[in-house]
Amino acid sequence: MTSPSIPHAPPPWHTLTTAYLLPFYNSSSSSPLPSVAYSPLEAGSPFAEDAGTYKGGLCMAQILRYSDSPVGPYDELAIIPGAWEVEGKGKDGKVRKMRDMRITGIWVSRVETLVNGRRNWGIPKHLARFVFTPSDGTSAATKVEVFRPDATAACPFFTAKIHPVKYSPSFPFKSNWFDYVGISTYMLQPPLPQGEPSDIEVKTEKWLRSKPVLKSGRARLVWLDMKQGKGGNDAGAGTREDDNLLGKEQVQGEENWWPELRRWNLGLFCPDASLDLGEPEILDV
Repeated sequence: MTSPSIPHAPPPWHTLTTAYLLPFYNSSSSSPLPSVAYSPLEAGSPFAEDAGTYKGGLCMAQILRYSDSPVGPYDELAIIPGAWEVEGKGKDGKVRKMRDMRITGIWVSRVETLVNGRRNWGIPKHLARFVFTPSDGTSAATKVEVFRPDATAACPFFTAKIHPVKYSPSFPFKSNWFDYVGISTYMLQPPLPQGEPSDIEVKTEKWLRSKPVLKSGRARLVWLDMKQGKGGNDAGAGTREDDNLLGKEQVQGEENWWPELRRWNLGLFCPDASLDLGEPEILDV
């Protein structure tokens, strides 16, 4: 059940957003995944430990700024570290093998989307505090920092600096185009554990399969500088364990956030975008 104080916003959802996408690759042999892939609640549960066979492949880190949604505007960081293979039975009663992506970690700035995201689609949302610093006039870069939700957190657990690619033309983009080259854009989510408070970090009982579709008519290439801060006013995950949301592994440091990720990475900027997410399919796994 949704918290009595949080109105239920059932699917389908139609949202308007600005999106920054960081694609990268992870091998199927890279298991277990690094701590940055999960929130501690899901990392210590069957969600991470017993939920299909990890296949890796195309991964994505997504930073989204929703200007309109059924629960109002909010910011979001979503981690999609590739695909898992799972055998399950759908509503038609037929057993089939699916190889779909999974959101393993996702942080949002509003409790309303946290509760409804967990309940509607089995998405493991948790609260965080987002800071977007626009260009200071000397650079066209936008800096994104994601912190633990309380105001005492001084060091972000995720940092990215986003730079435009000069002379890059804009072009249409639709996320489900990946399906045409054999990469499923379905999200297959295992049951979620219950967190605290229990009426906010709600548990789920079922496997849920859904298909988010992101569309933008003016996408452009960008560079993402993924170097995490090392201290001082520019500190990132790497120095203070009490500020770190994700465990000692990240405190001890991945210099560029994800293991073996380069500092500079090509990504995608999608302004004036929409993201639609419909009713999920319930699976018996």
